[in-house]
Amino acid sequence: MSNVDVRPRAEVQRSGKENNKRTWPYLLDGLVIVGMGILLYFGALLRYLVNGGEPTRYRCYALAFWNGVPSLGPLRKTDCWFIVTTPATPIIHRMQAWHFPGFMIKLVEQQSPLAPLHALPHEYPLLAIFPFTLTLLAPYQWFLLEFAVWMTLVAGIIYFILKRGISTGAALAFAFYLVVGNWATALARFDLIPVGLTLGAVILAERKRWRWAFALLALAILLKFYALVLIPPLFIAQQLRYRGSKWYALRRWDGMLTFLAVCVVVTSISLVLSVDGTLGPLEYFRDRPIQVETLAAAVLWMGQFAGYHVQYVYTFGSLNAISALSSKVSPLTTLCFAAGLLYTYWLQLRGKLDVFTTSLLALLISMITGKIFSPQYLMWVAPFIAYIGKSNWKWLLSWGIICVLTTSIYPFIYTYAPDVWSVPRVPLFYPFVFLRGAIILGIIFALFYRANRTEVITPPIIPRFSPRWFLLSDRKQFPRVHYKGPREPGALK
Repeated sequence: MSNVDVRPRAEVQRSGKENNKRTWPYLLDGLVIVGMGILLYFGALLRYLVNGGEPTRYRCYALAFWNGVPSLGPLRKTDCWFIVTTPATPIIHRMQAWHFPGFMIKLVEQQSPLAPLHALPHEYPLLAIFPFTLTLLAPYQWFLLEFAVWMTLVAGIIYFILKRGISTGAALAFAFYLVVGNWATALARFDLIPVGLTLGAVILAERKRWRWAFALLALAILLKFYALVLIPPLFIAQQLRYRGSKWYALRRWDGMLTFLAVCVVVTSISLVLSVDGTLGPLEYFRDRPIQVETLAAAVLWMGQFAGYHVQYVYTFGSLNAISALSSKVSPLTTLCFAAGLLYTYWLQLRGKLDVFTTSLLALLISMITGKIFSPQYLMWVAPFIAYIGKSNWKWLLSWGIICVLTTSIYPFIYTYAPDVWSVPRVPLFYPFVFLRGAIILGIIFALFYRANRTEVITPPIIPRFSPRWFLLSDRKQFPRVHYKGPREPGALK
């Protein structure tokens, strides 16, 4: 006998409407992600049409690593001209001067930068090879599009994490920030991968999944070093969670032990493959001068009105500013970086900040006080801004202006200028850089101000404050958080 649906027609119609209600949101989310990907791809095309963009460099690094530098052939004179093949002689001399064991010196001597598995990227850690290898999965004429598709999928995953973890408003805010602020860079770089890992790490830390949180954070750092500033927020959050336990209790340290284990394993493999390639990224960032898009460069530019000439040089793959004030401005930014991070972590220790707001502040401080400011840096904080601010109009307006200013600088001012050395001489360039830096500083100080206005009396777990912290919120929205648990003997009443 055939199966016949004998349910009443009204029930069938009601069931169909419920299915449609469940299906339509996912269809709309799919349309948002596809639309986001198309808009971002048109922006990435500007980068691709210039010199192939970063995916071309990624492909060269992947080919050199897996097949050896000689396999590049004619590409070494075109796409892959930047591949560094100098021997590790300076490192060997330093190891000999410091009396390293002979077997270690011999290991470095045998690591040819031309051989397969030994040609590590000069400015990226070892794990970056894996996203770079994505460019090898398609023929040469299609790898740019293929890489853009991969990055769109990563952006879509972050979108759904925010939608399921917070709200649809947070997910839409992330898409808005990405399109407006990273129109030409989101699909042209691999930064979305460590961005997704850092977001996942902080979400897991908020949910007390410490080992997984620190494992994801370790992977993010081994892809891009910027996430180093997120180690203290996660560690402090775990210590506050188990403040009643003995200091040597495993549950207070299992997250950090997991982090160290992942870092030691990956770094050991990297050192075995290439000591010079492992240490190269550290020296690369140590020696870089002040890049023209930083707030420090805007200070050097204003110094011109006091008679301090600024010289522009193209080194380390970017345009940099050099002035007689550089020796004073650079240490000052380093001091602000250290002081800002220490104050942020201190507020978290006092229970004034939750792990998400602490992480956001740490990233913002490292961005604004660094020697480099690149448009893709906005990707680092976009999911955190969306997570905290959701669809709040104050966050959308303030960070939206920063996104517009950033996209106006790159790619539009860079495209308008006749050559890269003329970019700082475009009349709107430094006013835009200065305004962007001022707004970011305003957000940082506004978060500090709200944190200090919130009174917290030693809660056992870091409270999750309202994301409506920003500027114009009424103090009544921030109730005092009181610990109602049993008091210790002798505690003040």
